[in-house]
Amino acid sequence: MRYTYHIPVGTFLTAAAPFPGLKNAQKSGKRESGRSNFDESEAIHQVRIAMICIGSTGDVRPYIVLGRELKRRGHQVTITAFSDFEKTITDEGLGFHGLSGDVREFMGNIMKPGVNGVTYLNQVRNSLKDVVDPFMRDLEDATAECDCIIGTFFGQVIRSMAEMRRLPFIQTQYFVMDYNTEAPIASAPGQRMGKAWNAASYHLGYFLISTLEKYYLDDWRKEHGLPPRKLEKNASYEMNGHTIPVLYALSPLVMPRPADWGANIHMTGYWLADNPQEYTPEPGLQQFLSEGGKPIYVGFGSMVSGDMGETLEIVLEALRMSGIRAVLSKGWGGGDLPSNLPDNVYVAGFVPHDWLFKRVRAVVHHGGAGTLAAGLTAGLPTLVIPFGGDQPFWGDRVRALGVGPKPIPRERLTARKLSRALIELTSEKRYEVAARGLGIRLESEDGAVNAANIIEHELRKYLRQEGLSPVLVRPEVQQ
Repeated sequence: MRYTYHIPVGTFLTAAAPFPGLKNAQKSGKRESGRSNFDESEAIHQVRIAMICIGSTGDVRPYIVLGRELKRRGHQVTITAFSDFEKTITDEGLGFHGLSGDVREFMGNIMKPGVNGVTYLNQVRNSLKDVVDPFMRDLEDATAECDCIIGTFFGQVIRSMAEMRRLPFIQTQYFVMDYNTEAPIASAPGQRMGKAWNAASYHLGYFLISTLEKYYLDDWRKEHGLPPRKLEKNASYEMNGHTIPVLYALSPLVMPRPADWGANIHMTGYWLADNPQEYTPEPGLQQFLSEGGKPIYVGFGSMVSGDMGETLEIVLEALRMSGIRAVLSKGWGGGDLPSNLPDNVYVAGFVPHDWLFKRVRAVVHHGGAGTLAAGLTAGLPTLVIPFGGDQPFWGDRVRALGVGPKPIPRERLTARKLSRALIELTSEKRYEVAARGLGIRLESEDGAVNAANIIEHELRKYLRQEGLSPVLVRPEVQQ
């Protein structure tokens, strides 16, 4: 396909010509209001988008899926992430910019079993003390020549960069962080304490979060001519005269959209690839999958807590006690495994979820949003062993949806408890029926397409508010 680009004032560009960027778009002469005078079905083309992802595999992979969709529409996408993900990102034809530091060390510092609430925020504060300055330098480089910033995880760090550069900013979330009375803020204790606690958890959480952000951002903001962070009891989405849109990469089938949310908050559905990754399994795994009934999957992804070795021992003993066949992924946590593994267990290295989950009958994991999305979309009964953060919330959602047993917090995990839960997970027909029905409905969602549509709509709105003419694409289809 070849493109010819059109700016409404009459200037024509070809695909070989440099894109002027949002900052240099042609002035329309007046600030537009109400309905636009251009066809909104036509996409803004070749916007240079910087996607910032300060997180682990579960944070990066949805960004890759969204980045692919934005690239398909003609935009130039660069993902800023830890160096571990460079090859995965560039293999998809997306640009890459590196973050300083080690992702395993970073995740290990902010995610420890049983840590939540105020303790969790203090832990985050201490872990960020030495990394925020390098992060900000990295982000200055990553956003030097972009037209739009999309960011997740540590939103205020990324948002401050967009505020300084006076660029449109779109925030993304993988867990619930916006005020509502139906669910508490992520990482808050007490998942079923009622509406009053749910509301209070946001006021307290945001006050503590804004205090934390003021601690490590005010010096940088002062250096770049920005006012100090305000202490807040609710999220604020006003920046440089615009309302920040928020995209939740979550399915309303798993977490219904709270009625309290404002119009700027969108729940798009999960950002999952619509085609499986190319993967050739190691011979041992292929043999294990073919020589018996379908196994379960057990894995803890990017959890790197210091007691991962003990966790694996508990898991192996539970599998030995239950006799259930399992593919065990060590993930990032590592840990030494005994030489005499049970015959019903195969220990695997990296295996793409979209490949493996078609070949197992249930999943057991830490409750990370990415693994949860993959397992539920595959229609698999699920058991969550939450370590901390937002994971207890997702474990509770699994139980509420009827697709798995009560979660077992990592700090309360024993081989006997886990063995009983595994037997319940694989023997209760109601879990299988509920999971299969939910998976069929989730497969019909197209979260990345929905998100890309919203992003383009918000960019058009931003241009109108700034009095700028949108750059529209006129495709000429050539085989």
